[in-house]
Amino acid sequence: MPKLRHTPVRVAILINNTYEADARAWKTAVSLGKAGYLVTVIARWGPGLATTEQLDHHTVTRVRQPQSLSWLPAPSLPETGDDGRGPISGVRRRIRDTIGRAAQALRYLRMSRAWSKTIAEQVEPADVWQAESVITLSLAVSLRRHFGGLVVYDANDIDSEAGRMARLPGPWKQLLRRHERRLARAADAVVTVSEPYAQILERLLGRPVDAVVRNAAVVADDDAEPMAADVARSDRFHEQFQLPPERRIVLYIGQVMRGRGLRQLFEAISLVGDADLVVAGFGPDYERYRTIAAALPHADRIHFAGSVTPADIPEWTRGADVSAMPVQPDTLNHRFNTPTKLYDAIGVGVPVVASKLPGISPIVNETGCGVLCDPTDPVDVARAIREIIEAPEDQRLALRLRCLAAARDKYSWQHQVRDLLRVYHELGV
Repeated sequence: MPKLRHTPVRVAILINNTYEADARAWKTAVSLGKAGYLVTVIARWGPGLATTEQLDHHTVTRVRQPQSLSWLPAPSLPETGDDGRGPISGVRRRIRDTIGRAAQALRYLRMSRAWSKTIAEQVEPADVWQAESVITLSLAVSLRRHFGGLVVYDANDIDSEAGRMARLPGPWKQLLRRHERRLARAADAVVTVSEPYAQILERLLGRPVDAVVRNAAVVADDDAEPMAADVARSDRFHEQFQLPPERRIVLYIGQVMRGRGLRQLFEAISLVGDADLVVAGFGPDYERYRTIAAALPHADRIHFAGSVTPADIPEWTRGADVSAMPVQPDTLNHRFNTPTKLYDAIGVGVPVVASKLPGISPIVNETGCGVLCDPTDPVDVARAIREIIEAPEDQRLALRLRCLAAARDKYSWQHQVRDLLRVYHELGV
């Protein structure tokens, strides 16, 4: 880590959420703060949330997102995932994809400008404006124009190929891509979360990616050989849900939304004996998935544990025998995604069941941290879970130790953040 600065450089991290569960922004803010930067996370305000908070090595400022042109009709984005809505009529589709999308684009542009103006009125100038998505990248470029400073684009996703954006009609997707390309080429630096993403983004954005900073877990600064005591499972879920101690726990942790394989996990757990599924996290489809699970014959084996703060993720993950992440291959973004929960699991020595996809497979194969599966097939997901939980105890211990050894090597946040600090230093800040 560099020495602390006498005159801290001011960094504003712009995120399009309320900063209740954004692990990457939290790790970035804490690390930059520890390195001597004066860090403020600028997030959306939500009911019951403080407008200003002082946290570990950084400040949080929450700003109300303007409802610009809220009276203007605009269609919802296309549904995505394993249980999306059926097709709509040709006439309705044409109206939605012409007049409706134009109204939606106009609202986005007006909202972005209004939000940037609101932020400019409520926050201090920054030397670096770091944006996490194409929406906040637009804000960062606008704030640089107003205050000066530098723009760093931390591209967590391939936005034009993520979720419902991926299902926009071709012309509108191209418009979104051109918008992101223009903004990214105006940025002073671009970083992303994996090598596959970097290759795709360089093609889409028409500029180099300056660094890959994997969304790895924060681990103990310990060069010692991992020991069995380091990977002992906690009993938090057994106590919370009153389960017998011998019961195996399969954990899904993260955003509860379409495309993450929850329906497949619900079915898979019914095919695995002596195991319960715990869903920890929150998201736009949380209540819908709770309703789906409650209607299943084995509903008593599926438990919803609520949202998790970034600081609590390691302790929650330690309560599992397996961390499951059957990400669906429904978008290009998902196919090349490397989930944060993969790094979180290996960071505390918990083996994974993960999708056999280009973004995940190389790391699982390299580290030997778990078992790959076909995420679209609940039978194969169940097979992968059983392969771990039914293995002899010595093999399960060896698997856990391999995970932790990988995390203490290059797959740790402390190792990864060096590349982000290098980018900052090369920018002269």
